Amino acid sequence: MSLALLKKLVFRMDGAADSAKKRFTSESGTEWEAELCLHSGTLQQSPRLLVMFRTPEDVSTPQRYTQAPVGVSKVPDEAVEELSESDLRELLAKSVKV
Repeated sequence: MSLALLKKLVFRMDGAADSAKKRFTSESGTEWEAELCLHSGTLQQSPRLLVMFRTPEDVSTPQRYTQAPVGVSKVPDEAVEELSESDLRELLAKSVKV
């Protein structure tokens, strides 16, 4: 494993790794931020992107997470462009509390 990849894995949760963010509004009207984080590469056998959900305005709301859907790009910037607000709402509904 290369040192660069190891750094990305270690720091992916604090925004220092390859990630992209997109804000959206849930069905209940809450403002959420989805952060799509690179797991370990963009090859076909690499895992799907991790999607972290947080409410920037209310830090007391538990964060949530899930994986990006099958077929979505494994490059965070591209995946953010591919996912619509309704896609993100659906992923949020299926997510798990951290």
